[in-house]
Amino acid sequence: MIECSTTGKGSEMAAGLLNEPLEIGTMRVEGRLYKSATSETRATTDGFVTDDLLSFYEPMAAARTPMIVTGNLYISLQGKSAGRQAGIDHNDKIPGLREWVEVAHAGGSKLVAQLNHGGRQIAKLAPGADRIVSASNVREPLYGTKPSPLRIDEIPGVVQSFVAASVRAREAGFDGVQIHAAHGYLLSQFLTPHTNRRSDEYGGPLDARARLLLEVLHAMRELHGDDYPILVKMNGTDDLPLRRGATTPELVRVAQWLQDGGADAIEISRGHYESWPGMVQGNYRGFLKASVTAGAGMQSPRIRKLAIRAAAPLVERVARHLRPPQEGFNLSYARRFTEALDIPVIAVGGFHTKEAMEAAISSRSADAVSAARAFIADPYLYRAVTGDLLEHPVCGYCNGCIARFSGSRIDCYSNDIRAQRETMLRIAGTNSHQEQG
Repeated sequence: MIECSTTGKGSEMAAGLLNEPLEIGTMRVEGRLYKSATSETRATTDGFVTDDLLSFYEPMAAARTPMIVTGNLYISLQGKSAGRQAGIDHNDKIPGLREWVEVAHAGGSKLVAQLNHGGRQIAKLAPGADRIVSASNVREPLYGTKPSPLRIDEIPGVVQSFVAASVRAREAGFDGVQIHAAHGYLLSQFLTPHTNRRSDEYGGPLDARARLLLEVLHAMRELHGDDYPILVKMNGTDDLPLRRGATTPELVRVAQWLQDGGADAIEISRGHYESWPGMVQGNYRGFLKASVTAGAGMQSPRIRKLAIRAAAPLVERVARHLRPPQEGFNLSYARRFTEALDIPVIAVGGFHTKEAMEAAISSRSADAVSAARAFIADPYLYRAVTGDLLEHPVCGYCNGCIARFSGSRIDCYSNDIRAQRETMLRIAGTNSHQEQG
């Protein structure tokens, strides 16, 4: 179980396993701890990179984090799922994306662009988009949005949007791309029986539900050849009790098809938005209030926001009981993929200590681990767990950063932890200037 403390001790000895290189396709990554994708809410309203967004990543790169995966970049206006989300939907975004790459490379980090279409998990339709779409017209309960099914004639356009985004990523200098097929976004919606009720060639049996994802991968691989890394993020479990989620054996089978189709690595997460709180295990006090006052829930109708706030105390207590904080909470699923695949498997899910990360790798449950919230609290996390940073802030998994997604800029919303982070960064910056002098 995670101790929700605010100060941690790094190891004085180098963490050998976490320093070992890993080959992901043609990309050599100099370590086994990566920054997993998390939506930043720091771009402009029309999706351009800002200094505020770059400043979020600068310390992670300065700490020589081996690989950083961007927050989900929308591939089209139809797929834009959040406010102030960065985009990769048009060539005019390339100059800003190139600056992002330069920040990462200046610190020695590899930077991977996560490509995504939000599907039905969109609180508010982006200006210029025609409608919210999904595999089928199943209502999304958290936002209350009811999508319309993608028509057969529209699906090639979705595939082409992913491919065009990958071309822009490569032109901007990204070291690879990650196809987002987890967390109940569009490609995940097609994989899941609960959200895919289609009766055509994209619905029904597993191979049909996986068709869109495989078409995206095949089209990318055909265009780029074998020399550009393509990763895929997918669920190890849909975590949808009383609903028809894709089973873990089914998802493992899809991963095998992805491997056969040219995927270079698989990152394992869990859940749809409606799986809450399973997707973001931790602490939840104040989560729902923050979501409707400072997060994506601000877009909800007034009556819906009042109902959420009224139910919040009870719902949050139940959530804490059902999904308490736990380090490595996706490992049991990741292990199934590791046993079935030859390509690297990356596990995300509450990691923040050297011991848990090394145990995940040494037990062969995963080839590498990734973290998101822990990097928000401590952008120097890689240095901390590999031994040359003794005092560092530790995420308390209050989930304040997740609650404010899409409405407020990503940050640590624990005052104590944020203050320790700023002190750490200030001291590190001073030392760096002294060394340069």
